[in-house]
Formats: sequence, structure tokens, C-alpha cells
Amino acid sequence: MDFVLLSKIDNLVFELKELFYLYNDLTIKDIKNYLDKAKKFYSIEEIECAVNILLVDYGIIVRDDFWEKDAVYHYVANRYYQDSAFTRHYYSFTVDNTSNKKILLISDTHIGNPELENFSMLHNIYDYALKKGVNKCFHLGDIFSRLDYDKWDREKIEKQLALFGRYYPDCAEIDTYSLIGNHDEYFNGFLTYDKMINIPIEYDLRQLSRYVSNFYVIPRTAWNIDFSNVKMHLSHKLYLNWMIRDKKLNNLEEMKYNNFFDNMDYNLLISGHLHQGFIYNYVCNKQDHLFLGVPSATRLNQNGVVAYIVSLNYNDLGEIDYFDVSLLLSDDNNKIYEGETINWNFQEKNKSLKKTF
Repeated sequence: MDFVLLSKIDNLVFELKELFYLYNDLTIKDIKNYLDKAKKFYSIEEIECAVNILLVDYGIIVRDDFWEKDAVYHYVANRYYQDSAFTRHYYSFTVDNTSNKKILLISDTHIGNPELENFSMLHNIYDYALKKGVNKCFHLGDIFSRLDYDKWDREKIEKQLALFGRYYPDCAEIDTYSLIGNHDEYFNGFLTYDKMINIPIEYDLRQLSRYVSNFYVIPRTAWNIDFSNVKMHLSHKLYLNWMIRDKKLNNLEEMKYNNFFDNMDYNLLISGHLHQGFIYNYVCNKQDHLFLGVPSATRLNQNGVVAYIVSLNYNDLGEIDYFDVSLLLSDDNNKIYEGETINWNFQEKNKSLKKTF
């Protein structure tokens, strides 16, 4: 986008902020009519671009649906929405280092596939985590399951969204942040960009927080977080290298031969996608790296590991000394119980870990 157009869009964004403040609810056509009457002539494309900036960057408006071209955009003064991933492209996750943290890790819930989804297990996982003092959950993607590979089916997607709204745990005490998985990409529009500026415009799964208030979608397949002295990278798929993104591991030993950790600048990688839990550590450039594979919280893992609880333990300097990874298992009745706990110390040399659950 050239400088002249950028300046024009900036001016339009200012105009629209005032317009939404006055009228609250507007469509693109409404905006176009108001501007034309005021003899301020902008194209539909320019208006859509400015609206997306208000939606994504400023977070002061929301859409009333997922896909309609004539969507109504609503002005929101409520900070709850403005500060949430419901309206923003990137959610700023802040961490208070003054106390220890417990985080629930889940993945691949595959809502919409009755052979996989298990809402009873999922509710029990959240209930167990709540009893353990957890207040944050990371979902590693594949919230939904893609049922048809040959076409985009709006009716089936609406049914899946209804399942999510009705049955996904709405736990007020636990905030859930979810990445986009390869199945979610099928009907999430974060890859559909405005032609003028790279901003998502349709099929926006961030609006899942309308259905479950504490569920925030981060419209990306990967996300980086710094916890004090620890750099954490979360992703849905295993990226063994940037040229063969979908290559899967047959066994953990393969990681040594794929140079996976070369030039890595983070300490902890957490990934889903493979539907199995594993833990692996590798030393590169005299630095320990830990790789957590998060299991699927579905029927695939009946009688097996279905989730993790990670406990981050801080020292007096506000740095993480160590964390514990507690394995959560499920029995035949979807009852959750705690299995082995694995300790990882960031300040000391750790034992070699290569475990598949």
C-alpha cells in the first residue's frame, strides 16, 4: 500500500470512528451512503479496509455474523470485548511473574466428528484442572473437525458452531486461548485477506467468544510467549523444517536427524496435531530444549493421557526455576485422574527425556 493510500485510509478510519460513535450499528452500505451525502467519496474497498482496521487493530467494533457481505458492525464501548481476541487479530497475553502459574494443555477436540468428540471427558478435564488451581488453558488447535474434504458446507459448519456453543465447557474461572488447526482452517477465514491490507475479513473464529465467553481464538497456527526467562513456542503442527511442513515423526529419534532445534531461540515447544502425547528434550548450542506433544482430548485417547497440567514455578527474581508436567488420564467412564509428573529445571542440566504416552 503506497503512502498516499495509507494516509487516505488513516483519515477514513478517523471518520468511521466518529460515525460509529454516533450511530452504533452500521453496514458497509450505510457507511457509503453517509460518506457520499457528506461529499466524502471513498470506494467500497477503501471502506472495507478501514472497517477491518477498526475491527482488528482498534477492537472498537464487532461483526454480527461470520460470513455475510452485508454484516452489521456494532460499536462496543465495553472493554471486555475491546481487550479480547473476539475483536483483535493478536491477543496480548500478559503474565504476572509474582506467583506460580498452572496451565492446562489440551488439543484436537474435533467438535463435529461424533466418532472423536467427547464433551463428557472435556468437561471433566476442565473440572479437574479447576480443582487444581488452573486459571489458563492453551488449546493447540483443531477445535473442530472437517467433515467434508471436497466442499465448504455452511450448514454443517453452523451445526458444529452450535455444538460448540451448547457443549463446550464455559468455565468462568479458566480462560482458554486456542490456536487454529489444519481442520479449523477449512472454515476459518484468517487466510482470506483484504486485498489492500493483510487483515482477515470473513469466517472469523475469534467470534467463538460470543458462544463461550472465556474462549479466545488466536487466528494463527503458531504463537510465541515469553514467560520471564523462558521463551515458549506453541504450534498446531510439527514443523520439522520450513520446506516440508507436514512431515510427521515416525519416532522421536528422527528429531536428531532433521536438525529440528538448530538455530532455535526458544526453550519450550508445545505442539498438537499428532493426537498422541510425548515429551522429548534435545541439547543444541549448549541449550536445553523441551518438546511437549499434547494429546487429543477425544475418544482416541480413552484409557490414555488426554491432557497436561503445567506448573510454572518462579524464584524471588521473577524467573522460572522449574516446571512440572502432570499427565491427566481418563478411565472408561471419562473420569480424570493424575498420572506421572515430570520435572524440568531451567537452571540445571536435565536428564534425557524421550517418552511417548
